Amino acid sequence: MDEDTNSNLRKLRSRPLCIICGTAPEAREIAKALGIDGPAHRLQGHEIGEVMQGHTFYLGSFTLESGERLNYYITSSLRMGIQSFAVHAALLFNILRPRFVVHSGVCAADENGKPKMALRDVVFGDAALNYEEGKFEKVPLLGVVFRPNYHRVSVNAGDMKAFAEAANHPNYHYGDYLSGSAVRGDAASIFTKIRETVNRNAIALDMEASAFIQLCDHFSSSGLTSLGVVKGISDFGNEKKGHDANVYPEALANTALAIEEWVTYQIPAITWTVDESGEPGARLVSGYYENFVRRVLDNHNQGIEASLQSDAETKIPYDKVKGLLCVLPKGRSASFLTELGTTQTAVATYKIQEVAIGGRIGTRYLCYKAGYFIDWCRCVNALTSCEDSTYQVGVFERMLSKEGYFTTGAASATGPLALVVEWEEVIEWLEAVVKAEENGEPTPGFKRRAPVTRAVTEPTTPTATRVTRSPKEGDTRVTTRSATRSVPQVRKKVSLPQFWSLVRGKSADRTGVLSV
Repeated sequence: MDEDTNSNLRKLRSRPLCIICGTAPEAREIAKALGIDGPAHRLQGHEIGEVMQGHTFYLGSFTLESGERLNYYITSSLRMGIQSFAVHAALLFNILRPRFVVHSGVCAADENGKPKMALRDVVFGDAALNYEEGKFEKVPLLGVVFRPNYHRVSVNAGDMKAFAEAANHPNYHYGDYLSGSAVRGDAASIFTKIRETVNRNAIALDMEASAFIQLCDHFSSSGLTSLGVVKGISDFGNEKKGHDANVYPEALANTALAIEEWVTYQIPAITWTVDESGEPGARLVSGYYENFVRRVLDNHNQGIEASLQSDAETKIPYDKVKGLLCVLPKGRSASFLTELGTTQTAVATYKIQEVAIGGRIGTRYLCYKAGYFIDWCRCVNALTSCEDSTYQVGVFERMLSKEGYFTTGAASATGPLALVVEWEEVIEWLEAVVKAEENGEPTPGFKRRAPVTRAVTEPTTPTATRVTRSPKEGDTRVTTRSATRSVPQVRKKVSLPQFWSLVRGKSADRTGVLSV
């Protein structure tokens, strides 16, 4: 796999939420309703390592109550049907390892059942059964008879029932799903049979929910959390199915908003941390820290002075050393420091001294300039062949920064501290040092770059259309709202039509600051 496909794989794996649909048109319509169906938000399967080529991924983010952004992607099975969905969803869960999953799309409802439901309403569920499981037997006088073996599967999706049945959610409904392998035109008879004999809470009919819930149960041991099934009602499973072409996209538009409202209600803030301890970049840290960083700084703190490699009699005064800079490769490219000439050019250009510190056993070699030990982290060369090596260099940086000498107060007031720094900011500092030396001015101390706020450029979110039921039968009323939403300060439950009045917020990336 090349670097681009690896990078895209990592991009998906870094997104906590997966919204998976049964078909590609469902995924596309939901993405369209959320304003992320354009090329800037889209990845194809062939662009992603390990993922089957037919998949399409739409990338977006929800603004949480805390103001944080929850990144997600929308995708689908490659083929309609309960078996295809089970296979493709299982492969994606195994490869992409999402933290949260929601199954979405459209479903059929019982036109004459209870609760009373309408086209374009949204059904929430965390339980389902496959009404086609069982066996056929040949019975005398009766011929071939189907003996069902119903098995209800469920997950704990939080307070979904209370959320969906709140008084301010008249277009939301909560109940169980019935799943089968075919599109049905006789849904009413299926609902009647199941409700009377097995499950009186069944209110929606689809082709994937039972497989999805069973997969969630299987992957729960791997840290996957199911947020249930959220689907819009596109028909009643009868002869009128498909008569109104607008119902399908409108049901999915309502579903998109329902998902956003449900997810941001259930996840008000990001409270988890990603465990990167098993990553290749993390595995380099212990050896580098224990065998190099700690040896260098322990020696220095014991009063051992560094000396020039070219002249052991020339010492670097103890009190001149302010800290140790561990320099990452340019652009966090693991292969950047592969050739020794890269660092030697910097040493020559900026008149950096090459020094050694330690006794006969355990001497460590590094560089020194203007009060700072400098080490070029060439150990990350080992990450060059890794999946998404740029990300792995970032893992190395984050994990190394947690070690003792890199944390605040790890050394005495006069002892050195260590920093993991970027190649670009070190070169910028070295240029300032050389300029000061040439002008006979005091050399500047090293400081991290000031925080940089970068605006996040996103395609303009289109104006969305919400279709609701009218008090008069046959009178369809269209309500248009802005799809742009600001960050709410207090969690507020609203109805589907009201939801469009919220505005979608934008955020900025932030870079932290450290200084010696």
